[in-house]
Parts: sequence; C-alpha cells; structure tokens
Amino acid sequence: MSCLTNPNLFQFVACPQCGGDLIEDSTSLYCNQCSSKFEVMRGIPLLYPSGMDPVHLYEEENLAAMMKSDRLTPKEKFSAAQWEFSKQEFWSMVERNIQPPSKAFINIGCGYDNNFSKIQNMGNTFINFDMVYKMLFELQDKFKAKSCVAGDITNLPFKKGKLDYVISIDVLHHESEKLTAILVSFRDLLKNGGILFLEDPNAWGIFQMAKSIFLPIPVYRRLRSIYHRIRKSSHRPADYESPTNVWGVVAILKKLGFEDIKVYPHIAYPCISKTSYQLYKALSTFDFIRKFHNYHYMISATKC
Repeated sequence: MSCLTNPNLFQFVACPQCGGDLIEDSTSLYCNQCSSKFEVMRGIPLLYPSGMDPVHLYEEENLAAMMKSDRLTPKEKFSAAQWEFSKQEFWSMVERNIQPPSKAFINIGCGYDNNFSKIQNMGNTFINFDMVYKMLFELQDKFKAKSCVAGDITNLPFKKGKLDYVISIDVLHHESEKLTAILVSFRDLLKNGGILFLEDPNAWGIFQMAKSIFLPIPVYRRLRSIYHRIRKSSHRPADYESPTNVWGVVAILKKLGFEDIKVYPHIAYPCISKTSYQLYKALSTFDFIRKFHNYHYMISATKC
C-alpha cells in the first residue's frame, strides 16, 4: 500500500534538490538520483528543499493562523466579503477557460482555498500545493482533496511539462523579488498549449498605487509595518511582501513566450471601506479601470 494519499502523484512530483524521480518506502519518499529523503505525513509528501529559509516558513505559518482569526470591525467584515467575491470572480474566469476532463491542474500557494472541489469532482487531477502543511491537511481532511504536496515555491518539486493548467492566487507578491524566476518555473510546469491563471494584488490599484508605485519598496514596507503595528492589525502582511505590477507581469509573460495573454476585469475590491468602494464603483464604469486599477489583477496566458 502506498504511503501517499494519491499514488498517481508519482507521475507529477520530483525531487526539489535535483529534479530526480521519487521512490517510496513504507513511510517516506527518496530520490533515486541524489538519495535525498522526504517525510510523508498523513499521506501528504513534505518536499521541502534542504536550503529552504525557516524564517520564511515561520512567517507563512503565522499568516495562515491570521487567516483563521476573526474579523470584527465593519470595515474588516466588508473587506472579507470582497475578498470572497474576488475569489469567486477568479474561479469563474478559470472555469470559462478550461477544457473538459481529464486534465491536470495545480494551485500553487493554495492556502485554505477549497474551490478545487468542483474541478476535481469533474474527473480532473487537481494538485493543491502550499508551503504550510496545516492548510493542506485541512483541504484533505475537510474537503476531500485527493492530491496535496507541501514544498517551497522557489524550488517547485514537480516534473516539467506535465500539467495542463497552473493556477496561482495571491502568491506572486510573496516572492516579488524573484518574480521572473517564479514565472519561469510556472511556465516550465505546463505542457505546450497549457494555460497559466494568475491573480495577485496590483501595485496599480487605485487605493494603493500612491504607496506601492511612488514610494521606494523599502520605505513602503517599513511604513506599512509601522502602520499595522500601531493599529494592532489582526491580518498584517509579512515584511517581505510587495504588490506586483500588472503591466510588468504581462511584459515578463510575453518575454517568456506566452501568447493569448488576457487581463480580466474585477468588480470586487478588498481592503477598503464601503465609502471608498462607492468611489471605485463610480470610476470602474470604465473596463480599463476594472482590469488595470483594481486591488487585484486577473491574467490568463497560454504556453506555446
């Protein structure tokens, strides 16, 4: 009996150290090339590279815990509803662009997102990937996720050219200083003709570009940290996070050979008050505003 919840993962996973094939024994996986060994916990392989930053993992675990804490103020409740609506818009866009089963999907940095269920139940392979094991176990335990893998986005433990669809939601800004390398790794996972779906906080959002575009990044991060400490925010970003630039991401995708690159409009706008949202609604009568100046941007791009 396999130590993995889904033994079919072997056709997708690879050693994060060298890219070699993984072989299982009764309780773990090991690489047949470099002999690295990886723990399997409750059927979920922990494919962390040896050089992974433990501080980064600690920060991501803290962020995961904050996501589970209560939002009490009216503004926080309104923002939470906008986050949920934004996610619904994103997954609706994905569903409009995918082909019938059976296909292979991955959600990189999946968090607690259980929107995989509908696609998985259509007969597709859907891999949930995150750095934080606790999130993956919840998806497996509560939402019947069949394929979960823990690891580091900077050393993706997967074989190249095996996936039809790569999904990444609110992840790029966690690795904004390695943006091109991250997008290269996403491209490499896809088959020719495969599609990349991205959503991420937008540096050009109406209510954040004064900070994220016109302030130097170190100053922006420092002021943001001070602001959240003064407010004793229950949902503060990590110090290394920075919003990504929608036009910059599109330009990188073009350089990497992606085609049919599309930016989609958003109605939802998280992290603002109801009053500010009314202003956004007035401005967003223009499709350009909804696409390029929302809190989030949504992109699809095809690997050729």
